[in-house]
Amino acid sequence: AVSAQEALTEIPRSALSLACSGARIHFPLLATSRRLEPIARAMSCTEFINQALLRDLPTERRWSYLCFSCALLVALGSHQFVGPVKTAVFMDVVGTDWEPVAKSSVLVVLVPLLIGYSVLVSLYKAPEKLVLAICAFYAAFYLLIVAGLISGHGHPPAWVAWLLYYTTETKGVIVMPMIWSVITDVTTPDLAKKAYPIMFFAVQIGGIAGSYLAIQVNDVGGEAGLLLMQTASFVLIALLARIACRMATSGEGEGLVDAAPEDSQDGARQGATPTTAWSLVTDQLYKGCEGVWLLVSRPYVFGAFWVSYANLMPRTILDYQNSVLGVNSFENRNDQIAFFGKVNLIINCGTALLTLIGTRPIVEALGVGQSLLVLPVGMFFCMLALCFRYTLFMSTASLVVVCILAYGLNSPCKEMLYVRTSREIKYKAKSWSEMYGNQLMKLFGAQVNLWVNRESDLCSPHCFQTHTTLIVSSVWVALWFGVAARLGAQHRELEKDDKYVK
Repeated sequence: AVSAQEALTEIPRSALSLACSGARIHFPLLATSRRLEPIARAMSCTEFINQALLRDLPTERRWSYLCFSCALLVALGSHQFVGPVKTAVFMDVVGTDWEPVAKSSVLVVLVPLLIGYSVLVSLYKAPEKLVLAICAFYAAFYLLIVAGLISGHGHPPAWVAWLLYYTTETKGVIVMPMIWSVITDVTTPDLAKKAYPIMFFAVQIGGIAGSYLAIQVNDVGGEAGLLLMQTASFVLIALLARIACRMATSGEGEGLVDAAPEDSQDGARQGATPTTAWSLVTDQLYKGCEGVWLLVSRPYVFGAFWVSYANLMPRTILDYQNSVLGVNSFENRNDQIAFFGKVNLIINCGTALLTLIGTRPIVEALGVGQSLLVLPVGMFFCMLALCFRYTLFMSTASLVVVCILAYGLNSPCKEMLYVRTSREIKYKAKSWSEMYGNQLMKLFGAQVNLWVNRESDLCSPHCFQTHTTLIVSSVWVALWFGVAARLGAQHRELEKDDKYVK
């Protein structure tokens, strides 16, 4: 996923040249002195199409990346239509007042699952077997949830809503990173630069398609139909991953490769690989603690972690308020799912548009450091707007804006920050941040929802405390802005001196 975001910055210029070349090709004879220009432009257009279709890669590799792209497309698309189902079912069955409690406890559920996932990574050397095991695990849980929904005749028991909530939340943390890890296993750095951009856009298409399915919930069998589609998607993901891995290894001299060379310390540690289940668990706990140490002992790395995920604290507040207002505005659960699907659709389309024509020009104009300041500024004004006008429209608009800035600008800048770090930091501190750190920031936001803005009969119909929320958010954003400004200065120094943080 790191290389995908880095490769993303190479897309807008080519896309714009394609648009320009189209305009020139239709009118090649307007000026005699420019007759050669359309031909040159047309050649760049052809080159862009060939690169997008990966025609410069061997046939087996090209089909491998096509299958991987489809797997990513299905994974994100299914997550985009099952997320609204999770929110609507949980808030209808359990209640809006319990959502902050559920969000706060996700980390507790996630830790043993991540340890178990790490054990499976050590046990299954073949990537396709790992994907099959994880997909079978989640497919079984979703089948159980569907059975509970159907047996409840529209009024499922509370355990179904809780299980759906935790299954969906943990799936989003495990499945997509797992697919990207498999892709990294079969990809060299040179191939990554060629293949990752088009794969990233395949993911965006999947997100748009998944959001559209959520909008059409009544036409696909309701919430049970969407959950059955989610279950079937795991079969498709496992099949596509198996085909992709076989295609990647079928070419002569194109076996599985490591994403980066190992240093002597890592090689020595791997020489004593644990074999028992208990030793595997303790080894993963040790590696997790090692990642935390690298994070807190390097100010630059801690700053990168902070600016990467600080937005999740106020965004969790925005997301909760949007969910509460959405549930209160639509009585029917299918209407609620359709509304949340529309929000996701707008976010995905906006993110695709920003990354296509805006991310690279902004980063080139402002630099990585100053680009990191855009999101905290936007977050402050969005929180300010919601506090002054607490409506469904304003909460939706605020959530859409901050999500587009986070996904389309802040995330690529985050990956650029880690370019100036060592391999140990990339693979230990950064992995800890992505698996645990983001949930920790969501936990902070959930505490504000739980202790300040939690829905209850005592403050009905609206329990949103505008003044307290604005104060807490402003302090958080000010701290975030300060860290981002300092980190930007450090990054400029590293770029100037061509140094790396180790």
